[in-house]
Formats: sequence, structure tokens, C-alpha cells
Amino acid sequence: MNNEILNILLRDRTTGKNILWANAEHGAEEIQAAQADSIVPRYEKARAHQKQRTRDRAEIFTPPEICAMQNDLLWTTRKSWTDYVDAKFLEITCGEAPYLVSRYNAVTGDAILLDKRIGLLDRKLRLVNAETKPLPDWTTWALRAVESVYGYEFQGDNLFLARRNVFDTVVEYFAAKFTCKPPENFWLTVATIISCNLWQMDGRTGAIPYANANRQGTLDGFGESHEPQGEIFCKIIDWRTGNVVEFISLTKGGRQ
Repeated sequence: MNNEILNILLRDRTTGKNILWANAEHGAEEIQAAQADSIVPRYEKARAHQKQRTRDRAEIFTPPEICAMQNDLLWTTRKSWTDYVDAKFLEITCGEAPYLVSRYNAVTGDAILLDKRIGLLDRKLRLVNAETKPLPDWTTWALRAVESVYGYEFQGDNLFLARRNVFDTVVEYFAAKFTCKPPENFWLTVATIISCNLWQMDGRTGAIPYANANRQGTLDGFGESHEPQGEIFCKIIDWRTGNVVEFISLTKGGRQ
């Protein structure tokens, strides 16, 4: 992954800065590109560290067989394969995004073969690979598939892994379909969409971590106090209409 793509995958589109660590070790510090190599999946973390994160943030990753059962319920009959590709899905508190892409077993770390993957984006990209032939058609529908999946996460290291997993998934489906190179800047476009659709948010407030002014004087869940930065509500894009909206406005009743 080149530095330009890495920097895009670290960008927070609401603030224009980098995503925050938002964990016990680094708190509200931004993640820098030089630190990206130090971010590892949960299954590579020490057992004690895993337990600590479970206590702090209720971080428990779902086995792929459970993800598959739940995704099967969502993958209902639609009119055509294009309807499947355009169907919007949101993974809340997405962690490393196992419901969207299943490159590996999030619990054991075992790699999962391309044709065995059960993620919602995996299913979309398999359809794109099967139903398109010329490269321009593939890139059009692959981008639409990426535009249709969303997810949010509090902890920045998890969010970066989720974004990287989605990006690498698109790379892998492209490699399975073609031996040529994609159009110039295609991967930059993919990374940009991912950095918009998978965003960092406190699900309780609809704002970026530590940014809800109503939480002044409270602790952040790790027992540490952080100065709020004002109400910075997270924004997302509807790629079919081009509308940019605050995510909280889409929830029942809007802001409370």
C-alpha cells in the first residue's frame, strides 16, 4: 500500500484530520502514517490486551459462521443482480468489519478463501465478477458496491483495520478477475470512498470521539477525562444522490 492510499485511509472526512486512536494507550491522539504498521488485528494481540479491550469497550468479535447466518437473513431476493449491488448496508460498531468483508476469521486469524467469504461486500463483488466482462463495466459496478456499504467504529485502530480490509478485499476480487492494471487513480477513488463510508463515531452521540459538548466533565470509558472539541457530528454521503448529511439526522427522532 503506497503512502498516498495510506494517508487517505487514515483521514477523517468529518474533521479533515486523521482518525483518532481513541483507545486506552493513546486517547485522543491522531493516528499517524508512521504508526500504521504497529496496528494489528485483535487475534494478534496478547490475551491480556484482548481482555482489557473487552472490559473497556465491550470489544468481542463475532465468528464468521455467526456473521454468515445473520448476513443470510439480509441477503433477500431482489429484482436483479444490480439491485443486490446497490442495496445499502450499515455495520454498526464494526470493529474490523467482519460483516462487510471476511478476509480472515476475526477470532482465530485463519485466512478465508475468496469463494468461501460471507461478507456483504464479498457477495456484491462476487456478483460483479460474475456479471461483468469489460474492465470499464467492472470498475463502475465495483465502485457502486463499495459505495453501498457503511460502518462506524469508536476505536481508531479497529477502524483503520476495517478500512484496510475493505480496500484489500477490492484488490483481491480485481486480481481474481483481471491480469491487467485498473484505470489510473482507480485505487485512490476506492480508498476515498472507503474513508467516507467507514467513519469514526461515538455511537451514543453521533459525534466524533470526545467531541460532544454535552459530555463535559465526564470520563471517556477508559477512566480518562478529555476536553471536548464542541459538537462535531459525523457526516456521511449518499453516493447516488450526492447528498452529505449528518448521520444522526438519519436516526429515529434525529438529535435528542
